Formats: sequence, structure tokens, C-alpha cells
Amino acid sequence: MRRTKKLLKSEYDKFFSEKHTTVNGLIKMHKMKGKLYFELPINLLNRDMLLGSTVSEISDNANAIIGSKPTDPIHFRFSKMNDIICMNLVQSENINSDQDENIQRSIAKSNIDAILETFKISVYTPDSSAVVFDVTDFFVGDNKLMTPFDKYSANLSWGMRRSEIFQKDKSSLGEIKAFPDNVLIRSNLSYTYTISGSRGTSAKDIPFTALMTRSIILLEETPYRPRITDSRIAIFPVQITDYSAKEQKTKNIYYAYRWRLEPSDMEAYKRGEKVEPKKPIVFYIDNNFPEKWRKYIKEGVNQWNELFSEIGFKDAIKAVDFPENDPEFDPDNIKYSCIRYAPIAIENAMGPSWVDPRSGEILSASVYLYHDAIELLNNWLFIQTSQADKRVRHTLIPDEIIGDGLRYVISHEVGHCLGFMHNMSASSVIPVDSLRSPSFTQKYGTTTSIMDYARFNYVAQPGDMERGVKLTPPRFGEYDRFLVKWNYTPLPNASTAKDEYKITSKWISELSGNPIYRYGKQQGQIIDPKSQTEDLGDNAMKASEYGIKNLKYILENLNNWVDKEDPDYSYRTSIYNGVIMQYLTYLMHVYGNVGGIYLNEKHVGDKVEAVMSVPAEKQKAAVKFLLDQISSMDWINNKELMKEISLMGSPADLLRNEVMKAVIASPNKVELSALKAEKNAYTVTDCLEDIYQYVWKPTLSGEKLSENQIKMQNLFVKYVGIGAGIKIGKEAKTKSLSGEGFIGIPDFLRG
Repeated sequence: MRRTKKLLKSEYDKFFSEKHTTVNGLIKMHKMKGKLYFELPINLLNRDMLLGSTVSEISDNANAIIGSKPTDPIHFRFSKMNDIICMNLVQSENINSDQDENIQRSIAKSNIDAILETFKISVYTPDSSAVVFDVTDFFVGDNKLMTPFDKYSANLSWGMRRSEIFQKDKSSLGEIKAFPDNVLIRSNLSYTYTISGSRGTSAKDIPFTALMTRSIILLEETPYRPRITDSRIAIFPVQITDYSAKEQKTKNIYYAYRWRLEPSDMEAYKRGEKVEPKKPIVFYIDNNFPEKWRKYIKEGVNQWNELFSEIGFKDAIKAVDFPENDPEFDPDNIKYSCIRYAPIAIENAMGPSWVDPRSGEILSASVYLYHDAIELLNNWLFIQTSQADKRVRHTLIPDEIIGDGLRYVISHEVGHCLGFMHNMSASSVIPVDSLRSPSFTQKYGTTTSIMDYARFNYVAQPGDMERGVKLTPPRFGEYDRFLVKWNYTPLPNASTAKDEYKITSKWISELSGNPIYRYGKQQGQIIDPKSQTEDLGDNAMKASEYGIKNLKYILENLNNWVDKEDPDYSYRTSIYNGVIMQYLTYLMHVYGNVGGIYLNEKHVGDKVEAVMSVPAEKQKAAVKFLLDQISSMDWINNKELMKEISLMGSPADLLRNEVMKAVIASPNKVELSALKAEKNAYTVTDCLEDIYQYVWKPTLSGEKLSENQIKMQNLFVKYVGIGAGIKIGKEAKTKSLSGEGFIGIPDFLRG
């Protein structure tokens, strides 16, 4: 009888002898007995990868919203060390552009990859082409680099703090997927959390669970050629440090955030023909959005094709619905860019992006639209345009008007996803009177860039809309056109990033004499008054005068407009608070001119001054404007509304107190500006004299004081005394506008 030879099982087969789930892709993954095993091909060792972490489901979206990525992607490589696989954090921010072998060798030794995690090799494949290791604890653990808690979440507003305790026994592995270019792992993570702040603990040991999706993508071996940017243009940068012997110093280089947008037919492109890109930018639209919003959201994306067309691309960017029957599509996979809906009462939208840190190439981007962004639009439209637009004088503004505002919000956020920062000086180059011109506003809108925080046309007066004055921002401004040209125009004749920069830098310098093409940085404390948020026009006093006139008109007519639509006064309460805050915003714009300094980024040869003080006459006018407002604020105490709306104290008195505090601080504010002024400085003495004469002139002239004048003088004595360290009475605290019935005040008015 013939004997058959029994085949011996390999160690690999023995290891996976029990029933388990396997998925094949970039990395083969096995799910067995509640554990996750990677089968990593040896040829992927030391390859650059990104690991992104996305919230898929959550028990409390005040900690993070669905679709959000609370942490930056992890740039890593796998390496093998004896019987251990190391997951190493890559440091790519230090380079030597000279290709000097000595310097490069030293940089490599000084910036080795840091080991983030180690995994013991469980088994090799039979042909030794891959290693198997257990990654369960990494993906089902409390890893702060992949936390489900967002630092920008609603629970952390108003200075609150959050502490979390991971519940390992309540956490588990979820679904796994694998594709040729990436893999996806889901984990159910459970915690308890506590929220506390200066007023104590608001939530303690609250159970919390999040379904997290972690996706790993393989980066190109050769990064996309970066486009070097500089501080004169509103492009998000990746900072790289160059150790070059030629420069004789360490130099920071900044790579622009930009998509890999390449012509599908370069020769046709060179001939001036419009061509499609090899790979368009695609945004997938959340299927959970209300149906009536969807067309406006898509238009907010697709309208950017107007500018891409001007640089030779057609269909460069697309908005498409979530695919319904595509097994590969997953909105939480880092390789897909999505616009997500967040059902939470936050008045905001965001547009973050994630890049290859070696080059600045944008790999993925998201827009998050929080539900109450619609309420914010409603308030903006009513408070900023109802004086001129009869259509918005309702608690529910018509869908087509709200929809167009939504399109504007989305187009702004998509701009961020294209690599564009805010340009806060864009609206300041428009003459205030032009904002009342039908021909000008129809062509240019309210700003030269939708990446500004310019809003609706609050300068327009009753009757202006009938004359043809446009009340909304433009689809695009001239600066937006320049951003797309600068960041995305292919330069096939340039052989290196430095060659490209010689061209793109020249573009900025050539236009430096035109303020339309200047970049105004977003500021915390306002130094440069032309780079403020929510402002319009080149003269804050003039624009605010128009705006305040409109606020008075709106308050006088508010009851007549919405009385039958607002039976519980909730809408009028919201609008009244909004009017107060809008008024404060106008005052803030004016106050920014006091001690203001115009700042412009400048390179040699640019036709602009880097630093200039705001002219003395403008600062003087700003101080007088604020004092005039302090003496005439009683209009904000609308008696008809205050009878029905519960407010804390007198809005006028609260405003007067805060604004007077700011005015008394003005002399300190003008000191630096005076030092920078080459001539005709507005000095500390000038400022003190202007305030003193305004406040005390009636007394010095022997006039009988009005109630408002008495209040102003009392506040003058109070805040001068506080500034001098003099105790006044029992130092009773003045009620703040942040109390009940108000929604908060700008920091500049807090003293």
C-alpha cells in the first residue's frame, strides 16, 4: 500500500487556524477573537504614511461632531527592530536644500524618528514577505494623538475644562475595511468625563462613547513639488527649516497648502486651451443635510470653478452627493473630502484641511456646517440689511435669501479647504460711499475677498435697495482671483521650487502698490485698524455712522415688522441682543483707529510702507466719535421693547460704562503709534486733552449739566481713579454686559 505524505502546517496557518475575518488591501488585516492583527508587507517598512482619526458616531456631540477630525493626522513609518515592529513619528520639518551630504547626514542623526508604539511580531507569512503583529491596544486604547474629544467643542466654550477617564472594559474593536491604497479600522471607545471652570463643576463623571474611524494612507515616495510662499499672501503654510551652508544661517521656508492640481494634457494647456485636471478636487455632500439646503451647498463648492477656469482648468472642483451603492466610499475615511452636517446649536462653520507635511500638498479637507449657522445668517441679514430689504423683515427669512447666504458661508469655508487664510483687510480698501453705489456694489459687492470677515451691507440706507444697491458680499473679489492664480497656476518651465518662487514672488511684488492685493492678518488685539473683522469700508467712523443710523431705524420698527410672527418675544429678544452687539462692533471698529498702526508685509522693492501710524486727525476723530456716542446712547434703551423683554439693567448705562473704560485707556493706547509717527503724531497729551475738554467743557463753561453729562463725568472720575490706584467708595463692581439677557461683549471693551 502506498503512503501519502502529510503536509505540515506553517506557523502562520497554525496562528490563524481559528475562525476569523480577513480583509485584503494596502495592509492585510485579520480580526480574530476580538483582536486586530496587521499583516504588513516587508516592502512597506520605512514608507511614509498618514493615520487620520475621524468621529463616526458619538453619544454627545458637544464633545465632538460627526465627521470631525479632533486631532491632526499622524505622520509615521513602520520599521523592524529584531522581533519588534516600531511605529515611528516622522520628523520632516528639517532639510538641507543644498544637497550637502555632510549636513544631511547630521540632520538625519539629529532628527531620528521617535518611537510612538512597538508591536511584538507574532508570526511571519510562509514566504517571509510580511510580518503579523497585534495592534488591538493601539486602536482600542486611550491614545491622546487620536482622542475623540475635540478641543474646539461646545463643552469647552467660555473657558471650561474637560477631564476624561478611559473605560477600557467598555471599549471594543469594530469594523475593518481594506483597499489597495489604504485601510480603515473602527473602534468603540468609552470614557467618563467631567466639565469644570471658574464657577465650579457643570458635569461630573458623565458616561461617553464614540465610534472612531482610523484610516491609514500611503504617501507618495516622491512628494509633490512644493510651492514656496511668504508672509505677504494669505496662504496657509507648512514651516520647514533649511540648514543651508549657502545662506550662512538657519532659514525658515514656508510651503503653501495646495492640492495636486495638474493639467491632464500639458501641451494643450501650454497652447492656452482649457483642460481638465488629472485628478479633480471632489467634495462629497452629506446626505443628512436638509434637502432645501443642498443646492446652495453644492453651488458654494462649484462656484470656485469660475476662478479655476481663469487659469486654464475646467471642472477643477466638484460637489457630489454621498454615493449610495459604492462599497469603497466611506465619508470617515481620510482620503475623502466631505461637507458634513452637525445637528448642534452652534452658530458657526469650519473648513480645515490635512496635508502632506513634507510638501504642503492637501490630501483631504472637510467643511463642518453646524445647524445654527442658519440662525446666525438670519440674525446677520435682519440686523445688517432689514433697513433696506423689506423681504427680510420676518422671523423666517425667505429660503432663497437664506440659501444664498448659506452659499456664501460654504464658499468661504471651501476657500479655507483650498489653502486660503482670512484676509481681514480686504473690505477696508472700498470707499464707504461706494457701498451706496448701485453700479459699484453690483460689480464688487462689499469686499475684495470672500476670505474676509466682511458681512452684509450695513452701510446701505432705507431706499438704497430700490435704487439697485447690492446688500451681499460678492461671489468672488479680486483678491480671491489672485489667490487662485498664485496657488494653482502650473509653472511647467520652472524646474525647482525655488525657480517657481522667483516667479510667484514677483507676482506679489508687482501688485504691492495696489491695496486690493495686500494681505491683512487676523488679529487678536487690534493694532492695524484696516484688518478688523466684520467691518466695511475705508473709514470706520463714516461706516459706523451709517450703521448706527440703521440700527436705530430697525429698533424703531422691530415691533411693527414681526409682532404677529413672534408671540413669545423670543425673536425680538434675540434681535435686540444682536443690535446691541452690532452697535458694540461698530464702536470697536472706530476704537481700533485710536493708537492704530497700519502694518504691511514688505520685501525689498515693494511699493508699500511696512509701518505707518494712523493719521492724527483720524485718531482724533475716532476719540470724538466714541465720546459723542457715550453722550447719546439712550436710543438703545427702546422703552417699547424693554416693557416686554426682560433685560438686566439699562443697556445704555452698561454700554456707557464699558465704552468710557476703553476711552480712558486710550492715552496708553496711542503712545506706541505716536512714537512710530514721522510727523504730526497724535500724542498722549493730545489724547488726554481731547478727552478732558470733551468731558469737562460744560462744567468749565458754567453750563447746567444733563443727566448724560453727569454720568460721563462720574465714569471719568471712576476710571481715572482706578487707573491711578485710588480706591473709590467700596469699589462696587459694575454689572457687565455678559450678564443675563446679553450674549457677551468684545474683549477690547473689557478694559
